[in-house]
Amino acid sequence: MVKICSKCGIKNHEESFWCNNCDNILLKEPVVKQENFLEDHSRQFLEQQNEFKSFDHYENKAIKLFLIGFLIIIVFICIFVYFSITMGSNFNWISCQFNEDFWFEEDKIITYDGWTITLDRVKEYTLEGRVLALNTYNKYDSPYDPCNIFCPIDLFIGIDDVNANPDNYDYSITSFSNRKVCWYMRYDNIADYNYFRSHTGNNHLIPHNEDVLNMMQNISVNDHVLIKGGLVNLYGERDGVTIFRSTDTHIGNYDCEAILVDELIIK
Repeated sequence: MVKICSKCGIKNHEESFWCNNCDNILLKEPVVKQENFLEDHSRQFLEQQNEFKSFDHYENKAIKLFLIGFLIIIVFICIFVYFSITMGSNFNWISCQFNEDFWFEEDKIITYDGWTITLDRVKEYTLEGRVLALNTYNKYDSPYDPCNIFCPIDLFIGIDDVNANPDNYDYSITSFSNRKVCWYMRYDNIADYNYFRSHTGNNHLIPHNEDVLNMMQNISVNDHVLIKGGLVNLYGERDGVTIFRSTDTHIGNYDCEAILVDELIIK
């Protein structure tokens, strides 16, 4: 027990009458209990430890939940990239509507947002082969391209032996976006590479009727397809802005064929 001097604040023995420091009288000073330093320190230490443990517990739990959520997001992104880009997607997300997003007026396509696309039919065209990869487009894609409104799907197709025996060619699709497909092939004989290159091609399909558009929604990778229609060049205009897209005339040139599809059969 101690007496604390009200004048200088020094602690004095409980039986003291005068302050040992300033000689102030201590008779009326209250007696204050002096706690054991070690006990007080130990109690404070334990309280702090409990606070730290509680904080660490919730902090560690929050970190674990964050890491789990982050890993789940990464896994979904990897799956999406694998199926949609690397291998060519099996998922077909065609969303355009015939006679709503676009419609035909003689040799022209009119889009809902004001584009007039004139079709120059180059020649009649029939293509039969295997779908090695595909990519779909819609009017909301970025960057904006009016062709995405009425040309909702690209098919990378193999013909002849690539169609009949695709396992003989050790190829992989490295990317497929913005109307362009890139592939890589491992080979021992350069002739195999040249054959694969000359018997595959990217085809932009424009449905000429609603039946064809509906059939496009059922196409998947490895399907065998028969396409009948015509190769077309496209001239577009809206508010003084023009576009021109030309078609290749046969498969295997690295350039793409733009096909106005009159009939589509999935075998």
